Amino acid sequence: MAAEGLSTATPGKSQDRSPNPANQVLCRIRTHINTETEALGCPDQGPDEQRYIIYRNVFDKVIENATAYKNILTSIKQEYEESINVLHKGKEDSLFLRRKLKSMAFEPMTYVAYKKRAMQLQNKIDLIKQNTAELEAHLQAVKRSRDVQKEQTKQTLPPQEDVFHITCIPEVDNLWPEILHADDPSTINEPAYLLEYVERFNKLFDDKQYKAAAKHVANCPRGILHNLEVMERFKAITEYEGHISPLLQFFEAVMNSFSAVKHSPNAKMSFEGVDCALTQNRLDLVIHWIIQQRVTCSEELGDLIYNYGDTEQRNMDTCMVLAQIVYNKCDVHKKAALCLCRCRQISGAMEYIHVSKKFSLDDYLFLMNKCPKSELIQCLTNEWNGNPAVLSTGIAVLWLISNDHEETGFHLLKEIYDSGQDAMERTILNDVNCTLEDWQEIAAKCSTHNHNELADSIFTVLTSQEGGTVIRITTESDNDGAKLIEHIFL
Repeated sequence: MAAEGLSTATPGKSQDRSPNPANQVLCRIRTHINTETEALGCPDQGPDEQRYIIYRNVFDKVIENATAYKNILTSIKQEYEESINVLHKGKEDSLFLRRKLKSMAFEPMTYVAYKKRAMQLQNKIDLIKQNTAELEAHLQAVKRSRDVQKEQTKQTLPPQEDVFHITCIPEVDNLWPEILHADDPSTINEPAYLLEYVERFNKLFDDKQYKAAAKHVANCPRGILHNLEVMERFKAITEYEGHISPLLQFFEAVMNSFSAVKHSPNAKMSFEGVDCALTQNRLDLVIHWIIQQRVTCSEELGDLIYNYGDTEQRNMDTCMVLAQIVYNKCDVHKKAALCLCRCRQISGAMEYIHVSKKFSLDDYLFLMNKCPKSELIQCLTNEWNGNPAVLSTGIAVLWLISNDHEETGFHLLKEIYDSGQDAMERTILNDVNCTLEDWQEIAAKCSTHNHNELADSIFTVLTSQEGGTVIRITTESDNDGAKLIEHIFL
């Protein structure tokens, strides 16, 4: 539809008399764009797929009629389309990871629900079998009584209340069963009940019934057993049966009782719980706890998950996503952006930086130190989506070559140098945050590392400026090792 209304062929002699055919073509193109965007209801601002298609088709028509610039315009269009394809792929990858995390988060819940339902059904089956056996016994007794010509005695049949005694299937455990089933809940002595509940827990724990004790913790009223002292008691257990440690059972009980106590464990207990789960390679539990917001987020918790991802490379992407969620919730923005970079989402990290507007120079240097990738540094030192560069090129280069990232810094300079002397001049003169003395130091570093062409290019720009400065360049000759000192007077 967008391509049909853009024919630029001259229909008749009347158009040959037009003083400026190019203006007529541009007018038709503008009219076509306005007509198509209004017809499709495209928004005036922001990304929109339909508007992008309209402009892409218009660009094709412009290229067809611009014979002198056809090649360069075609190259520009290809570059833009490749960039847009990369953005689309990044968006699709991000959606895939979120869906994967969401599905993984619900797996533990589904498993627990199925397990609980299976237990209920098994209890019901047991009760049905018990009642069936009792009914069969009753029928046998009736049959025997008829065989003896109704000489039935009390000994022949079991008591009526025993025959038809059917126990109800137990419901979901209540936190306060005595209060709920009491005729008058106001008569319950709450302090005494709480003390009795704690004593029951101590008895189970002393008898080494750790699983039952953990369940007791989950059902405790007012979360009175959700504290660090109880956690330390479970943590001190070294001998136990089964593969699941009592400490992990304790943390599962605390996290699963979130809806009952209406608050998450504190930061210390959240850290200990996640550390326990990761120690036993239960990343599924950590995913569930974080997605369901059952932990208190802290920078230390984010560091724990981040470092686990560094150790377990097969789970790195998942851990980076989880750590990014934690860092974001506790406003550690530089580490949240780092997690996005580690997931190869440089565009996502840049969007996060510009949206948050809370990054300092130290934060950008932190990102470069932890993720010294050329793609990230290019995005930081250049305009991004119409926004000005967030980091000075000179400061970035000087920091890189002074902090064990020399090759990355020299590579950045080499890309500028390869773009021509004008590019180096624009970079230096437009860099308001990096002084000429800083650029002199950069040039000296280039000479020290035998990047003489980069040093010469920088000094050429510096010496072309007005002033009265003497710049001294010291280089080492490759032939005889002699020191050559040049004095350049401005």
